Amino acid sequence: MNPATPPPKGRFPGCALALRLAEAPRRLLGRRFAREVLTLQVGSFATMGIQFVTSVVIANLLGPHPLGVYYQARALLDLVNMLANLAVGQALITPLAAAHAQKNREESLRIIAYFLKMGLTVSLVTSAVGLLAGSYLGAVFLDDPQIGDLARVLFVTPPLLTLFNMATLAFQSSRQVGRLTLLENGYLISTSLLNVAVVMLGGGVNELLYSVAFATLLTAVASLWMYSRALPKMPSFPTLLEIVKAAPGVPLRRYFAFSALVSVDKNFANLISLAPTILLGRWATAVDVAYYKVAANLTVTLLSVPMSPISRNLYAKLAEVRVKAPWRLGRVLVQVTLGSLAISGGFAMGLMLAAPFIIQIYKPAYLPALAAMYALGVRCALLGFGVGLGPLYQVLGRMKLAIASKIVPALVMLGTGYLLIPPLGAVGAGWMVTLTYLSGDIISACLMWWILKQNRAAVRSAEG
Repeated sequence: MNPATPPPKGRFPGCALALRLAEAPRRLLGRRFAREVLTLQVGSFATMGIQFVTSVVIANLLGPHPLGVYYQARALLDLVNMLANLAVGQALITPLAAAHAQKNREESLRIIAYFLKMGLTVSLVTSAVGLLAGSYLGAVFLDDPQIGDLARVLFVTPPLLTLFNMATLAFQSSRQVGRLTLLENGYLISTSLLNVAVVMLGGGVNELLYSVAFATLLTAVASLWMYSRALPKMPSFPTLLEIVKAAPGVPLRRYFAFSALVSVDKNFANLISLAPTILLGRWATAVDVAYYKVAANLTVTLLSVPMSPISRNLYAKLAEVRVKAPWRLGRVLVQVTLGSLAISGGFAMGLMLAAPFIIQIYKPAYLPALAAMYALGVRCALLGFGVGLGPLYQVLGRMKLAIASKIVPALVMLGTGYLLIPPLGAVGAGWMVTLTYLSGDIISACLMWWILKQNRAAVRSAEG
């Protein structure tokens, strides 16, 4: 055989395997879902870099105690928002995505008008409660009325966030990922840059909270402008004037039953996420809050950057799959979950190895946060497992089951927190979080298998 002649196909299987591996990224990016997730992730990583740098600057300039007070003030707003949140938010993504897929403009108008009506009603009540009873809330939840007084300025933001959330709801449901990335990351970046500017100019916790409120105002204005500009790309969505006119006449009961269940589920999850800060504030010190938040920001929050876009885009993706090809629902979910677990596991391993070096960017006063980072390691590795749980429960209308699945983890969190936080502080909070989510993942794995089995049976029955 002529030496210049290429070998016949199949002679060197290793070469064929290498070619297939080289082609894998191109084939993956040929899928719209993968391209959308990549777009969200690129934006998230860029934002994460800016937020990371600014958070380090703020932490080093403020010191552990003021930083802990700042995080407690923000946690108080988040807690009241969560308790008041009923039938708004993520609950409407799947029905709005289905309406968009069916090009049903009337249904899209009703859903967005309902969101605006319910969202403004709830947020105005939340603002009134926080502004009038800030010190009382601080005393009840954090055992410190002064933190409640500091948090008052943040309670002007809920109505503004309703406008921001309305735009993100529309962009996410219609899979306008470029605009969604620009709006969300723009909000986070502007808040981070304003915050670091305030602290570098000598501002303290109070000025920092005013900075957050001002950035939210700017974002609300930008949200309305971007929504109006995006309408030519979203013909099934109404104009702002149509939404305002339709909102008063939309009956609250139309979407309340389903969306209330979704909101209760989200609130349960948010409560579990918020609990470490609240429990540390009551059973430990503001310094322990700062240590835990530094550890969580360097681990769980950091790993949420590649995970969150996958989960959020999956809401619209699974809604479309259920409408157009319901037999593929389980396959799509399992593929995305396995890929997400691989990502979170790899990132977690790298983070744990690099943790002693990463913590050096903070002042020596923050060194105790290192032990809390290791306590959160298992939680980080399993973070990818949960990306499809929320979308699956919501798309299949299994919200009561989703709520029930969080009861045991909530009890685990209270029990382990009571035992671990008083003696161990931030480290105890880290182990509390890891044990809570580990118990939840075991329960969710069993439920996911059962739900997918039922869905396959229902699809076969419908086809037969």
